Amino acid sequence: MDSINYVGKLKEYADRERVTVSYEDVASDGPDHIRRFTIRAVVNGEGYPEGVGNNKKEAKKNAARNAWMSLTGQSADSTKTENVAEASSSGLRSVSYISWLYDFGQKKKLAVRAVEALSVGGAFPAPRCSFMVGDKEYPAAVGKTKKEAKEEAAKLVYEEVIGGESMDTGLGKESFSSPERNEPLDEASSEFCDQMKSLRIKDADGGLTQTNFVQTINLFCQQKKLQPSYVEVRRAGPSHNPTFFYKLLLNKQEFPVAEGRSVKEARQKAAQLAWSTIEEQSETSLIDSGRATASTPTSTKDSGQVHSSSGSDWIEFKGSSQPSKSRGRTPDSRPKIKLAAKFEGARSRSKEDVINFNGMDKGESESEEAQTPLMNGRFTSEYDCIEGLGRGKFGFVYKAKRKLEGTDCAVKIVRYKKEALREVKVLSDLNHCNIVRYHICWIEDSAPQWDGSTDSSSSAQSSSDSPVKYLYIHMELCDTKTLRAWIDEKNMQDPKKSCKRREEGLGVALQIVNGVEHIHSKMLIHRDLKPANILFDRNGMVKIGDFGLVTAEIEDDAENQKERSGFKGTPSYMAPEQKRQTVYNNKVDIFAMGLIYFELLWNFPTFHERNENWKDIRRQHFPEKFRRHFYQESQMIKSMLSVHPKDRPKASKLKVELEKWEKDFAQLQSMDRDSRTL
Repeated sequence: MDSINYVGKLKEYADRERVTVSYEDVASDGPDHIRRFTIRAVVNGEGYPEGVGNNKKEAKKNAARNAWMSLTGQSADSTKTENVAEASSSGLRSVSYISWLYDFGQKKKLAVRAVEALSVGGAFPAPRCSFMVGDKEYPAAVGKTKKEAKEEAAKLVYEEVIGGESMDTGLGKESFSSPERNEPLDEASSEFCDQMKSLRIKDADGGLTQTNFVQTINLFCQQKKLQPSYVEVRRAGPSHNPTFFYKLLLNKQEFPVAEGRSVKEARQKAAQLAWSTIEEQSETSLIDSGRATASTPTSTKDSGQVHSSSGSDWIEFKGSSQPSKSRGRTPDSRPKIKLAAKFEGARSRSKEDVINFNGMDKGESESEEAQTPLMNGRFTSEYDCIEGLGRGKFGFVYKAKRKLEGTDCAVKIVRYKKEALREVKVLSDLNHCNIVRYHICWIEDSAPQWDGSTDSSSSAQSSSDSPVKYLYIHMELCDTKTLRAWIDEKNMQDPKKSCKRREEGLGVALQIVNGVEHIHSKMLIHRDLKPANILFDRNGMVKIGDFGLVTAEIEDDAENQKERSGFKGTPSYMAPEQKRQTVYNNKVDIFAMGLIYFELLWNFPTFHERNENWKDIRRQHFPEKFRRHFYQESQMIKSMLSVHPKDRPKASKLKVELEKWEKDFAQLQSMDRDSRTL
C-alpha cells in the first residue's frame, strides 16, 4: 500500500484549482466477512477510475490515487494488481452502467431496485440479477460474480432505454431519445455516452493503458444494430512465432487489414483502424453540420440528424443504406459540386468522409451491391463492366471499361451546372503524372439508378420543374487505397521501422509537391489538400484528386476574391487565413502540405493522441523526439506552417529543397550501411 496520502493530495489539488471533489459508492460485493467495496472519485463533475478495497477507507484511497494519477498524467504502477484485475474482468475502467442507472433513476425520479438471485440449472448456480426501474422490470443477466451480474443487468437496462436510438460515440454529445419517451436524454446519460469514448484496457506488459477498441466497436454496433465480424486474412512467420493479419467487417463493409503477434492483438488493431476512421469522419461532419444553412439542409427522418449541404462530402458506400420507396433518384441538386473522383473502397475509408452506418440493410444481396445502371445512352452504349464505386452529394462514381479501347476507367456523374462544366474545362488542362487525369465529358438527360436508397444527394432535389441534365466525366481510375489509409497502416507498424517510413514518406511528399507545383503554375488553388484526397494508381504513384473546391488565383477579379474568402475546405488542414475567411492565395496549399508531411513521418498510435497534439503541430510546436530524429524535415515543415503566408515557401522552392534532401538522405543511408559492414 502506498504511504502517500492521495486523498489529501487530491484535496490540495481541488483547493488550488478551485474545483470540487466528491466520492461515490459504486458497489459493495461479497459476504460480510470478506466484503469488497468499490468507490470512485468525482472531480469537478467528472468521474475517474474506480478504486477497490477490503474496506471503504482503502477503496477511497485507491480511488483518490487513480484520480490523482489521471489528473497529473502519471501511470499507475503494477502494485495495484487487484484494481487491474477488476478492470480487465469487466472491460471497463471509468464507465459504470450501475452508476449511470442510479443517476438516471434519480433524474427521472424513479425508484431503482436490484433483484438478486441464483440462476437455476447447471452444475453450479451462477449469480443472477435484474433491475426494477419504477414499475417496470428489465431483463435479467448472469455473471461469474454478483458484481458482474449486476453490471450486466444495468447494461441491459441502458441498452433498452437508449438502444432504440442511434449513438455514434465519435460525434460527441448528441440528443438521444428513449424509445418510451420522446425527449432528449438527461445530462447524466449524455455524460455517460461521452465516457464511452474512453474505454480502457491494460497493455500486455502492464504498462500504460490504451483504448479498448474492440469494446468500443462492440458498443457502436449495438447502437447501430450491426454485427461486427473479424476475419483472419492470413498468417505469416514461423509456427512458434506467427504474425496474424485480421480485418473488420461491418455488414459487408471492409476496413484495412491490421497485423499483430497474437489473434487478440491483431483484432484489437483492426478495430482501432476501423474506429479511427469512423471517429475522424464524425469530427468533420460535426463541424460541417454547424455551418448548415437554412436554404439547403436535408433531413434524414430515420436517424433524426440533419446533414449540411456544405462542407465535406457525405459518402455512402454500396450496400450501406436502407431501401427507399423510389429507385429513380437523381444524383445531386447542390450548386457547388465536387468534381474529383473518390475511390474509397472496401479496404480504406477516408477519415474526413462520413460513412453512414445508420441505415445499413442487413438483408441486401450481393447482386444489389453492384447493380448495373438501367438506362440507355452513351454511358451504357460505350462502356461495359459497369460497377458502382461510391456515391455522395457530389453524385455517383462508377468503375467501367470503355468498349473501344478495352481500358478501365472511372466515370463520375453529377448534376449538370454551368459552374461544373466550367470547372471541368479548367481541370482538363491539368495534365500531370501526380494529378488524377480528366479525359472527356458529355451531357445526358438521365442518370443511372443506384441501389435505390435515399441520401443527401438524391433527396436534395430542386423544386424547379425544369428538365434535369447530368454531366458525365470520364477520368483516370485509381486504386481504392488513399494516403489516409497508408498513414493509418504505417501507424500500426513497429515504430522501429521509422527509417523505412522516413524514406517512403519523403518519396510521397516529393510527388505531392510536384502535383501542387503544377496546379499553382496554372494559377489555381486546390484548397482541400488532405490525405483522404490523395490517391495512388495501380503502380503506387501518388495522384492528387478531389478538385471540387479548386479556384483560380486572379488578383484583380472581385468575384474571385470573394470566392477566395469563404470558409471552404477541411478545418483540420486549413491555413489560419483560410479559417479566418480572409482573402488568401495558393500558400494555403503549402500549409496543408506541411501537416501532411508531418503525418507521413510521425507515428500517432491513436486518433485521440493525434487530436491532442494537432493544435500544437499547427503552431509549429513539434514533439522533442520529432525535432531530434527528423531535424531536416522539421525545419522544412516549420517554414511550411508559418503563420504568415509570405513566410511559407513556394511549391517550386519546396520541390528543390525536397529533391536536395532526397539526395542527402540517400548518401546518409549509404554511409550508414558502409559503417555497419566494417
